[in-house]
Formats: sequence, C-alpha cells, structure tokens
Amino acid sequence: MNIDKKMLPMKMHYITAFAGMGPLIPFLPVIARQKGMTNEAVGMIWTALPFLSLLAKASAGAMADYLRAHRAVFLTAIVVMGGALTGIYWCPDITPDITNDITNDITNDITNDITNDIAPDVVPGGDSSSNSSRIISAEEALADVGVKSLSNTYEFWLLATLLLLQFCGYMVLLDLEETVCFQMLGDKAHKYGLQRLWGTVSYGVTAVVGGALVDWYSQGQDQKDYFPVHIMVVVALTLDVVVVSRLKFSVPDKRISSTAVCGVFKQASVVMILITTVVLGTAGGMIGAFYFLLVEDTAKAWDPAFAYLKLLQGLLLGVQCLASEVPCLFLAGRIIRRLGYTNSFAVALLGFSLRLCLYSFVTNPWWFLPIELLHGVSFALALASFTCYAHYITPAGAEATVQAIFGSAFHCASGLGGLVGSWLFHAMNGWRAFFSMGSAVGVYAVLFMVVHVVLTRIGRGKSAVQNEKGGAGSESPTGCCGC
Repeated sequence: MNIDKKMLPMKMHYITAFAGMGPLIPFLPVIARQKGMTNEAVGMIWTALPFLSLLAKASAGAMADYLRAHRAVFLTAIVVMGGALTGIYWCPDITPDITNDITNDITNDITNDITNDIAPDVVPGGDSSSNSSRIISAEEALADVGVKSLSNTYEFWLLATLLLLQFCGYMVLLDLEETVCFQMLGDKAHKYGLQRLWGTVSYGVTAVVGGALVDWYSQGQDQKDYFPVHIMVVVALTLDVVVVSRLKFSVPDKRISSTAVCGVFKQASVVMILITTVVLGTAGGMIGAFYFLLVEDTAKAWDPAFAYLKLLQGLLLGVQCLASEVPCLFLAGRIIRRLGYTNSFAVALLGFSLRLCLYSFVTNPWWFLPIELLHGVSFALALASFTCYAHYITPAGAEATVQAIFGSAFHCASGLGGLVGSWLFHAMNGWRAFFSMGSAVGVYAVLFMVVHVVLTRIGRGKSAVQNEKGGAGSESPTGCCGC
C-alpha cells in the first residue's frame, strides 16, 4: 500500500484506536453475561445502546463544530471510551443474594403448590410426568424472576452505565475521526478508504490476538479472565491520545449554521439517502445480532456433535475483516468514482440482500465462509458511501454535525435491526427470518432506484449543497470520491 507521509499520523490513529477496540469490544456481551447478566438482559441492552447514544453523538458533533473544538471532543471521546472499558473489568459481579432470597421463596411456594396440587394423585410406581412438567415450569418462573430482579442491584446499573459510556464514546469517536480524516485529506477525499482500512486490519488482528491471550491467561480457571485484553486496551488508547494530540488538521473558521444544515435535509435526494442509510444499518444490525445464532443452529442441524464451531466463527470474522472489508475499503474510492453515489448505495443494498438470502439456504456450516466475501460489497461499501456522501453535502462549519447525523442513522438502525430480527426469529425460524429480511432489502433496492430516476427526471435529484468542497452538484462530485 502507498504510504502518504502527510497522512501517516491518521493511519496511526486508526491503528491505535481500533487496537484499543478490537481486543475487547467483541467480547463485551460475553463479559456482561459472565458478570451475572441474563441472556435477555444482554439482548435488551445491546438493542438499546444505539438509541441511547443518539443524543451523545448529535450533541458532541454540534459542540465540536460550534466551538471549533474538534480535537478536544476527539480526545474526550477516547478517554471516556477507554475509562469505561477499563472500569468494566473492575466492575463487581452482580450480587446473587437478592436473587437467591427470591429464589428460595419462590422454590418454597412452588414446592408447596406441587405438594398440595398433585400429592393426592401420586401413587407408588405411578406416572410422574405431571410432576416433571411442574418442575420445568418452576425453572422457567425462576428465570423470569431473575431477569426482573436485576434492576434491584446496583451492580447491574453500574455495569449498564459503563457499557453505555463506552458505546457513546465509541460512537462519538467514529464521527470525529471521519471528520478529521476528511479535513486532513482536503481535496483528496476519495482516498478515505485507504485510511480507514488500517482500522479494519488492526481490529481484526487484535481481536484474534486478544482472544488467544485470554485463552492462554485463563488456563485452569473456571471462567475466562479478560485481564490481558484490558491491558492491550489501556496501552493502545494511551498511544492514541498521543497520536491525536499531534494530528495536524485545519478547522473551518466559519461557525456551524443551523439554517444551512436544515437546508441540506430539505432536499429530497438527501432524505432518500438518509433513509437508505437507515435500511443499510438495519440489515447490518440484524446480521450483527443474530448471525452467529444462525451459524450455531445450522451447525447443530448439520451435525449435533460439530466440534469446530468456535474455529468456524473465528474464520468468519477473519474473512469479514481481512479477506473482504479491507480490499473493498482499498477500492472504495475507485468504486464510488466509477459508479457514483446512487449506484454505490444500490450495490450495497443488493449486497446485503443477496447475503441475507444466501444465509437462509445454508445447510453445511462451512458454506458460510464464501458468503462472507459479500461483507465488503455490503457493509464496507455502505460505510464508505454514506461517510463520503455526508462529507460532500456538508456546508462549511458543520462537518462533525452532518457526519453525526448520518453515523447516527446507520448505527442506531443497527438497534432497529436487532428489534426486527428478534421479532422475525420469534415469528419464524432463523432461516426464514434472514430470507424475509433479505427479500425486503432487495425490494427496497428496486424502489430506491425508481425514486432516484423520478427525482432526476423532475430535476430534484441533484446534490443539495454548493460549497467550498467543489463540484457542480453532479452525481459524482469532484470534491469527494468523484471523477
């Protein structure tokens, strides 16, 4: 890869920042469950996090633009995320005393009920199936009580707060790093993908290394000890603070104008792209929340004694990051320059549609590996397209704000994807759920292109803003990823 000395500090930021995320963030749901959260609680929290972070993203972006304090907000996001990730390790496990007390009371009640209800009917050598049924119901009741009792413990709220803080810091960090990256690139914004891919490489490598270190450090222990990856996080994010402190970038002198920002989103073409960003985020969110569940279900259906599940899941992440996302980010500028924004978004939609539908036909779990090659033309191309598009339509002085809006649309929609996915999984099996979502995204892709043609025909499909970034409002602007 061509190393641009001017952009080397930005590459170092992506490496150090994602080296601080990769070893730990993928394991957070497992850590939360290990600390005493139920599966239901983990699912609810990870669905709610994108929506709860919306205010932080919007306010941080607007503050950075209004005060022209991009570096200060940037550094604050790193510190908040790093502090929360470190605090999660030291957060005490959820105290079981309250749950145990309630469990004992409920157990006594259930035992009394069973004795009163069925004791007269029990005869020596008789059928005990009704008794087993009542015991299973009791276990289910105790599980429900356990979920409700979590809210009565301070450890639960402390852990939930730390998870929220790390997610808010993470989301703000993503917005600010893209804003600063484009400011440093100047009129070479089409090279954004060449910078961002370093983060993907770092994330994938450190996630694998971190997992191996946890396995090594936890040998002989009943539970996994994530101390090594917490050390990796502290070291990497400390280096990132140093790198960001030394970044050289210019901040526009013009203050953010609410009128200019509102004017951008009064354009039909921009609203259409924003809605499309939500659809892309929803599709990605369903994959993020339920993909590994589908892989496990498929593996069990294919071979109940399948012994390579964790190896397969690790390989799937490797294919996603290194074999698919990195090459696509490397070529993202050329792809968008050649196709234009609308066609790039359409390709990403069709990539998600094909990917989701193919999942539903897999019977041999190893066939998930080649399907993950579509991760690049779905997720990575979507990321590059809406980030670059947001930069192009941004009025001067509102760079962080508009990036925050599009970033919020994409990442908060991942929570929506979790909600839609949970409903589909409840209403039908996992294979049909993914096929239904894939079909819906495919239908939207067709509607998206039809609406674009209509807007272009009536003269309203041009870009919303004429600003210092250049371009005459064409589909492939010269200022960002254009020809």
